Amino acid sequence: MELDVWALGTPVDGESRACGRLSLESDYPSREVVLEVFGVGRGGRSGWMWLDRKHSRRRRVFWVDPRGVVTDCWDCELLRSAQKAAAWVEQQNLWSHLEMGLGHLSICNELPPPRLTVGMCVATKNRLWQVRRALPLNLIHGWPHRDWAKIHIVDFGSTDGTLEFLLHRCRAAIDCGLLHVYSTRELPHWHASIGKNTAHLCSKEDILVNLDSDNLTGPDFAVDVAKQFAENGFTVVQYEDGEGTCGRIACHRRDFHYLRGYDEDCYPMGAQDVDLVQRLRLLPNAHFRKVRGNTFSQAIHNSQELKVACCDPDFGGLRWGRMDTLNRHVFSLRREAGQLLRNLDRTEIGVFVECVGGQPY
Repeated sequence: MELDVWALGTPVDGESRACGRLSLESDYPSREVVLEVFGVGRGGRSGWMWLDRKHSRRRRVFWVDPRGVVTDCWDCELLRSAQKAAAWVEQQNLWSHLEMGLGHLSICNELPPPRLTVGMCVATKNRLWQVRRALPLNLIHGWPHRDWAKIHIVDFGSTDGTLEFLLHRCRAAIDCGLLHVYSTRELPHWHASIGKNTAHLCSKEDILVNLDSDNLTGPDFAVDVAKQFAENGFTVVQYEDGEGTCGRIACHRRDFHYLRGYDEDCYPMGAQDVDLVQRLRLLPNAHFRKVRGNTFSQAIHNSQELKVACCDPDFGGLRWGRMDTLNRHVFSLRREAGQLLRNLDRTEIGVFVECVGGQPY
């Protein structure tokens, strides 16, 4: 029994050629599923892999070489999660662009990498209900650009299953290098500035983009970010157009580190994004642009009560609006005093994290 395998997007016609072949070896007493991949060995020879029946499951299949070492993984958990996320997002009158994202997967090898790399930085705590609706779609849209655009997500000790979702449902994105997952318990209560600083420190790419847990990037978001900086010459870009997108800020990594990131000497929520943008705009030779439009500026609705749900109760249960007002006032005074650089009393910004993910098993 044999089954030809074709690359995604390849027209099946008389001139096209399959990229591999599945076959079932039925030699008694065992039956083995074998995958032949054409033209991957020396001299254009075929490569061979065997189905790892012990570890393979219905939605995640592993292939091993003759030594039993895992060489490939077919994982449909991410696709299934993206399909479920798309259905939910569409019900909220938001655009998932899932079909467009899946269509772009077939042309990923034809896209030349830009001059600048992009790192999208996510800090999250107990936001699984948002992460499982936004991240799978963002990963699908980022897949064609995985060689130069990464997503870095830090989980701050969530108790709602966030880390398990990342490691199991998004495993394919981790294995291909698109998604980098980190964990820490050094921030018991949520503080937006500390959390975002921590996530930004994880990225080594040229351009850093803050991506909140509820943000939907849209198709080819990373391409637009790279273009704004490399071709249009902007130094800070804010993708804000509607609720929940004020924090979608992109800047040069060198500028972020020069300013020492978000101001951590403040209430845990409110105004930290506006303050960072204003400080970036005050740098010499700064060139700012605000990008509007639904394609790159969508976010899942998030109530003000949920925004402060994980904050330290020692702040007396202050509402988000009150925190935002107090932070805006203090930040404005600091900028007027010429204090663009913040957190100077700290040796390091953010908190220590560990990279998690490990092997497919």
